[in-house]
Amino acid sequence: MAVNAAELQSALDLCHGPDCAKAVADDRLARIRDAADIAGYQLNSVTFLSAMIGTFLGVPLLAKEYEHRTLLLAWSQDISPQRWLLGKLAVLGTFVVVLSAALSAESLHVARLVHLADRRSLFEGTLYQAGGWMPLTLGLAWGMLGVAVGAGLRRLLPAFAVVLGAFGARTTLMEQVRPHLLEPLTRVLPLGPDRSGDPYAAVPNELLLDGGKSPFVDAAGSVHAYGDVMTQYCGSIPEGRGDAFVSCLKQQGLVGIQQSYQSAGRLGTFHLIENGMNLTVFVVSFAVAWWLVRRARTSA
Repeated sequence: MAVNAAELQSALDLCHGPDCAKAVADDRLARIRDAADIAGYQLNSVTFLSAMIGTFLGVPLLAKEYEHRTLLLAWSQDISPQRWLLGKLAVLGTFVVVLSAALSAESLHVARLVHLADRRSLFEGTLYQAGGWMPLTLGLAWGMLGVAVGAGLRRLLPAFAVVLGAFGARTTLMEQVRPHLLEPLTRVLPLGPDRSGDPYAAVPNELLLDGGKSPFVDAAGSVHAYGDVMTQYCGSIPEGRGDAFVSCLKQQGLVGIQQSYQSAGRLGTFHLIENGMNLTVFVVSFAVAWWLVRRARTSA
């Protein structure tokens, strides 16, 4: 990951802009495209690392011992079940923290480079999940959840299925909930030239909540739904005719676009909220695992 990040940074540093030689600009774009594609795969891998930690490290810690009935031998020695659990968790936790912290730091750097290369907001999908030290808290949460589920089910395969299913459900749920963790902001942007395709325009780290279908506003402040405007007035204008589209909107008395969004300044707060959720899962899972081990029988 670090090697590819260096290649991406090197490509970004090449001359770019209208004054650069065409050969240099073409080489820059080709290198950026290749390195950004690789970085995207790497960030996706880091995002799913937490599920892998919970499945392959957390679950077997107790479930495998129960299946093989080796816990009875371990707990019959001069060591309490709770002390045995703490020792195992200390080893597992140290490994998870070191690995996840290293990946989190590098992922944060790579996500910022991909933001510049692909011109995507850091609020988007994989870039968001890889930033804000979320791989670290996700790794801790799902590792501990795996331990708790393994302790409860005492079987490897069912525990694997539950942890992976929980991670999939969590991913799907957060995609729906995340945009509304804070009350969205609203603004009205005046109609003007579309600069979305301008390679030199700045890309804000914002999260737009209307899916590219923001309603329009007229001079009196009345709001007109995107679907109504496109169906009744300007939907027949082909893509790439941005100026004609804006002219059509203005002919209908529309003067702006009303957007609901989360601002770039809230990105850190969003990460803080989700990291807090992950640490809550960690604490609750630890308490459940501790309780299950404490009440477990030490004899057949």
